Amino acid sequence: MLLLVLLACAPAWNPDRPGPIELTIPPGWALTRNYRFFGSATVVLTRGEAAISLSRRPEHGSAGRLPLDLVAGVRALSWGRRVGVENALLAEHDLLLDGRRACAVTGQRQWRTARSAYTMVLTRTPGHTVEITLHAPGEALDGYAADWGVFLDGLHLAGPVEPDGPLFEEDAWRR
Repeated sequence: MLLLVLLACAPAWNPDRPGPIELTIPPGWALTRNYRFFGSATVVLTRGEAAISLSRRPEHGSAGRLPLDLVAGVRALSWGRRVGVENALLAEHDLLLDGRRACAVTGQRQWRTARSAYTMVLTRTPGHTVEITLHAPGEALDGYAADWGVFLDGLHLAGPVEPDGPLFEEDAWRR
């Protein structure tokens, strides 16, 4: 059983070998988490009080047919809600990430007296949802924009690019 757990916790990203995630670490950032666990992959970079996280998770059932903008908004607003985190979305944009349609949301979070800001980008690869987030304290988010751009421009995801669908087609996900 221990061997199974250890095999399930392999690195999510390996700079020496191509894999499902290829990325560029911006100068000054440190790789602090890098693991795969039962089909999910997580990579976290930190610099000062800021963090860039990438999470690649399998999609199950009809989740892959839900519109990206809907999923991105729900993911952003539900983060930490169970423990009292208050979330507010400030902006939402469609963009291309590694040739794939993606949805970006920017917002603020508050838990007790701590405030943070974030930009989250959500995209898909076949069978997976990929969530990339830049977290920083309050007004410091803009100071990391150049590094965020380096990270996003250097990100490559394995698998074919799926064709774009409409942003929202009523009840399309139920088919």
